[in-house]
Amino acid sequence: MSSKRLEKLANKVGIFISHHDTYVSRLERAIKDGEEFAHKTCHECNFGVKWEGMVVPVKSELPEEVRALVEEIEKIHCEFHEVSMQIDPKNHQPSDEEKLNRMREMSNLLLRKLLALKRLVKEE
Repeated sequence: MSSKRLEKLANKVGIFISHHDTYVSRLERAIKDGEEFAHKTCHECNFGVKWEGMVVPVKSELPEEVRALVEEIEKIHCEFHEVSMQIDPKNHQPSDEEKLNRMREMSNLLLRKLLALKRLVKEE
C-alpha cells in the first residue's frame, strides 16, 4: 500500500495549517482594506493541490478507518473554502465576522483531524 505517500503528507500537517491561517489573515486584511481577494477552491489552494496529488490516488487502497478520516478532512477543507467564497472584501457585510470565525473553527478542526490522521498513519 502507498502509506508512504500518506505519511509524507501527514508529516507536513503544520505547513498546511499555516497556509490556512495565512489564507484567513489575508482575507481579513482584504476586508479591512476593502480590496480584491483571490478566493481559491479546495482543489486550487496549496493544501488541495498536494492532497489531490498524494492522497486521492491511493484513497481506495486505504484501510476503512483511514479512508473515513481522509473523507472527513476533505469535507471540512472544502467547506472552509465554500464559507470563504461567501465573503466579498470589497462589500463588507456584518455577517463576515461570523463567517471568519467559522473559517477559524474549521481550520482548527482540520488541524485536529490531520493530527489524528498523522497518528493513525504512524500506527500502520
